[in-house]
Amino acid sequence: MTELGKRLREAREEKGYSLEEVQSLTKIQKRYLQGIEEGNYSMMPGSFYVRAFIKQYAEAVGLDPNELFEAYSNDIPLNHEEQIPVHLTRAQTKKTGNSSSTMFSFLPTAIVVVFIVGILFVAWVLFQNILSENNDVPNGTDETEESVDIDQQNEAVNGEESAEEPAQSDEEQNEENTEAETEESISIENIGVEGPTTTYQISNADELEITITSPDTWIGITDEAGGSLAGQPVGEGDTFTFDASEYDWFRIRVGSTAGTEVQINGEAVEYGIPANEVTTQNMIFEVENE
Repeated sequence: MTELGKRLREAREEKGYSLEEVQSLTKIQKRYLQGIEEGNYSMMPGSFYVRAFIKQYAEAVGLDPNELFEAYSNDIPLNHEEQIPVHLTRAQTKKTGNSSSTMFSFLPTAIVVVFIVGILFVAWVLFQNILSENNDVPNGTDETEESVDIDQQNEAVNGEESAEEPAQSDEEQNEENTEAETEESISIENIGVEGPTTTYQISNADELEITITSPDTWIGITDEAGGSLAGQPVGEGDTFTFDASEYDWFRIRVGSTAGTEVQINGEAVEYGIPANEVTTQNMIFEVENE
C-alpha cells in the first residue's frame, strides 16, 4: 500500500464510509477504488484515469486533491501528452490559406450583385407606395368616419367590461382566501433518537422537496431496502435538491452537520443531536399517507 492509498483509506474510515458508499458517491467501480488504496494502478485504463479517479475519491472523503498530488507526486503516474506532427500542421495551414484566397477573390463580385439588387428593390418599393397613395385618396373620408365609429364602439365595450371587473375580482379573492384557509402545512415530528440516527414522521404532504445547503459536507440518500437514491459532496455556494414525493421511507446521511441545513418543502429540520456533539448523523423519514 502506498502512502497516498493509506491517506485516502484513513480519510474514508474517518467519515465512516465503506468502499460501496464511496462507489455510490463517485460512480467509480469498487475494484478501481480498492486499487487506488493498494497502489495497484495496473488495472486502470490509463494514467489520465488514475489522476481523475484519485481526484474524485479525495473530494468524496473531504481531502484537497491538489495538496495530495503535490504531497504524494511519487505515488501518482505522470501523463504523457501526444505531439502533433509538424508536417501535418503545416500542410493543413497551407490548405486553409488557399481556401481563404479563393473566398476573398469572390467577395467583390458578390458585393456588386447585392448592391444592384438592393437598388432595384428600393425602387420597386417606392413605386408601389406611389401607386397606393393615388388609389387611396378618394376613399380617405369614408375610412376616417369608419375609424371613428369603431373607436367609439370599442370605448363603450371597454367601459362595460371595466364596470363588471370589480365584482369578479372580489369573488375570486374570496375563493382564494377560502382555499388558503383549508390548506394544512407540512408536519415533521421527531419520534425518536438512537445513537447517531434520528427518526422523523412526516404528515400533511403530497409532495416532498428536499433542499440541503452546507459549506462542506457529504450527502447520501437511501431507500428502506438500502438502495442508493442520490449521493454527492456539497460545498460553499452549492444547493442539493431531491424529490422524495414517491417514497414513504428514506434516509439522509449527513457527513458533516456543521453549518449544514436540511429543509423539506422549505421548512428546516432540526437535528436530533446537536451538530457540535456528533458530526456525522443519519435522518430517517417515515411518511404518513392519508
